[in-house]
Amino acid sequence: MIRMILIQIWNERKTNAWLWAELLLVFVALWVVVDWTYVNVSTWCKPLGFDIENTYLVEMDVLTAGSVGYRSDTETRSDGQDLLDVLDRLRRHPEVECVSYSLNSYPYCGGNSWQYFMPQQDTIVFSRHVRQVSPDFFRVFRYENIDGSPSESLTNVHEWGKLIVSSNFWDARYPDGKDLLGQGFYISPDTTQLFTVAAVTNVVRYHDFDANNRYAAIANLSESVVATFSENNVPMLHICLRVKDGTKAGFAERMLQESPDYNVGNVYIKAIESFEGIRDNYLLDDMNAMKNRIFIMAFLLINIFLGVVGTFWYRTQQRRGELGLRMALGASRRGLNAALAGEGLLLLTLAAVPALLVCFNIGVADLLGANQLPWGVSRFAVDSLLTFALLAAMILGAIWYPAHQAMKIKPADALHDE
Repeated sequence: MIRMILIQIWNERKTNAWLWAELLLVFVALWVVVDWTYVNVSTWCKPLGFDIENTYLVEMDVLTAGSVGYRSDTETRSDGQDLLDVLDRLRRHPEVECVSYSLNSYPYCGGNSWQYFMPQQDTIVFSRHVRQVSPDFFRVFRYENIDGSPSESLTNVHEWGKLIVSSNFWDARYPDGKDLLGQGFYISPDTTQLFTVAAVTNVVRYHDFDANNRYAAIANLSESVVATFSENNVPMLHICLRVKDGTKAGFAERMLQESPDYNVGNVYIKAIESFEGIRDNYLLDDMNAMKNRIFIMAFLLINIFLGVVGTFWYRTQQRRGELGLRMALGASRRGLNAALAGEGLLLLTLAAVPALLVCFNIGVADLLGANQLPWGVSRFAVDSLLTFALLAAMILGAIWYPAHQAMKIKPADALHDE
């Protein structure tokens, strides 16, 4: 069968040469589209490593002299001490499960802190994202320990001199992250204080379109440190809280109405926003860019589909008389369908071989613009199989219907046409 199809293709080589060139170009174009789609969909579907359901960001501020409600009788206490009292009041709220404070660390923050780390037994220095958080931060966002234990296991070990790191913190040396436990690191260039990894979490992504984020949590925000905060520092501290499951909707609105009861001294609750709203605002530009690219891809796919289908449809329609003649000479419909489908798929295969070489070199040259997923054999194989399957489906669909219609021709009409 294959030999006969190859002979048929060779006999019509002038026509098939153009078709082969078209399939080669279409394969490369579609492969690029498939790769971008595959990378972004697979990234979106990965676990985030945190949970923002029922969580809220509480913005704090400090009244200044001359403001309405300013109290001058609080000069014996720092604004940081008043802030700690506000936190205690929030923790006692009947609908609140836990409260944390942090700097540049909450999900979809956009702010970052970075530090250089140096292993105790090595001279390698690398930069990692640092999360400055209170112990309850892990409970608020339900970080998961790599050993499967709940977030309380992270809360209990978060203290000065200890590090809580993501499993990909040093993936070049510890790919699975399990052996990171107990390892010592200096925060370069200071080598006087050794920090020991006390717990390892699952990978915590920066946001939905980011594949990986390597971080270390440091306990440098003790309550004694927060107590020294002035009016300039208080707004910089991010208060995050989780409400209990089953809490009625409208918690933020109710909390703002009750906020005067939670203000201490000149420290007051300025605003409360759900993290779902923060997420939507943070991802707005990325989502718009994604939609634009999806529209462009849809346009390309439609054009590719129409081009491939139209070419093979016309090609099959032109062979209407040949198909009728073959049937007049005893060929079966099933056999003719198989021959036509085999011819289309073999042409696709012949075009796919050089096209895959081009695609592989595009990937190696890092020209794809989708870097969330490392380039490798598995990514190349998935892209190639999906592209081949899509084109094969288009070709088979374009061949089947006109062939089915052509086979209805009467043998006498077919002989007359010949």
